[in-house]
Amino acid sequence: MLKNYKTDINETIKLSLPIIFGRLGAVLMGVADTMMIGKVGTTEIAASGISTAIFILVAIIPIGFLIVGSPFISSANSSGDKTSVINLLKGCIQSSVILSLFFMAILYVMAYNFEVFNQPKEVNDIVFPFFCLIIASTLPLMIFIAIEQFSDGLEKTSISMFFNVTGLLVNVGINFCLIYGNFGFPKLGLIGAGIGTLSARIYMCIGIWLVVKYQKAFHEFNLNFNLLTIEKESFIKLWKAGVPSGMQFFFEVSAFSVAAMMIGWLGTIPLAAHNVALSIASISYMLSTGFATGGSIRVAAAFGQNDKDAVLRAGKTSLVFVTVLMAFSCMLFILGGKALTYLYTNDQNVINIAGTLMIFAGLFQFSDGIQVVSLRSLLGLEDIKIPTYITLFAYWVVGVPLGYFLMFYTPLGVNGMWIALCIGLTISAYLVTTRFFKIANKVGDK
Repeated sequence: MLKNYKTDINETIKLSLPIIFGRLGAVLMGVADTMMIGKVGTTEIAASGISTAIFILVAIIPIGFLIVGSPFISSANSSGDKTSVINLLKGCIQSSVILSLFFMAILYVMAYNFEVFNQPKEVNDIVFPFFCLIIASTLPLMIFIAIEQFSDGLEKTSISMFFNVTGLLVNVGINFCLIYGNFGFPKLGLIGAGIGTLSARIYMCIGIWLVVKYQKAFHEFNLNFNLLTIEKESFIKLWKAGVPSGMQFFFEVSAFSVAAMMIGWLGTIPLAAHNVALSIASISYMLSTGFATGGSIRVAAAFGQNDKDAVLRAGKTSLVFVTVLMAFSCMLFILGGKALTYLYTNDQNVINIAGTLMIFAGLFQFSDGIQVVSLRSLLGLEDIKIPTYITLFAYWVVGVPLGYFLMFYTPLGVNGMWIALCIGLTISAYLVTTRFFKIANKVGDK
């Protein structure tokens, strides 16, 4: 038994580490924007943060939809069904284009009616061009994520890692030139950051397709398919799972996005402090998603072979890894969180509020990590519908309403919203972890 766990530990590390570095590169793109924009001014931080919050509020649905691709591809590949692997990739790319065009239209309507979000006037005055550039990056981002599911599902996770990390470097380089006007480039401030993000995502999209198309490791798969034709079975399977998965992601992430909008009603300084604290906390969250995604791929592979013991080992191993990671993050945020906020801004009012929020960020580390691992493991078991209801309950029946009450009807202010989000995360973590073990123990039963 211990020998089996040793194998699982080694395989999980081997699979998850590239995903972690890739996710870290992806989240650091947003962190880099926040840090580099922060040197321009507090209003620019607030504008960047609220734009990103609204973008993620909408874009998380297609992202959550596409995430089903890697476990489905892993399960099909482990059972030797190469045709389904190819059809699933094709369906992911087609879905990414359809979803991108639809949600970009929604986002552009929001951009032209930004005043409905009731943000401070100084934020509204500068946000439009930056937001439009972020919206334009939706299509290349979604196509990249679709192709990433293929390489990750085949356990070639170093490919997505490479493009996430180098995409970060592209973004930072362009930011450095265009935000501050270095090397003779125009000084564009916030708009320069938007150009950097768009350029990096175009690079990532084109780069990953060229690799999976021409790299020898993928020659066994015929990728010369026609994107104008639909493989009905795989396409329907993706949409039946992808829609609830997208809503599952939406319920969680939208809670944080709507929280940012509500905090904006308190003023620019609380909103900037919230964005700084959330930006720091997002790093540990994205690290935990690396173990979660690796665990999901391994759970799906074991599920494809109908192996209950392997499913349980894969899920438990990921949970242990993320618990250790989040214990470290918790201590770091509680003991040194305020010091980290100085990396983002010199505004002492923002730092004081953000420093307190970092304590709450530390406290919800365990719940945040555990719930994302269990949700992804359930995805590997193709159990999506009930976990979607769980996230709806945890964040929108409990978290957001409680946060609104604590923020506006008690002296807690912005701290009240973070306390409520901690409670919602804890409820989600308990319910989805319990469900994972319940479903996993039924694998193989007739």
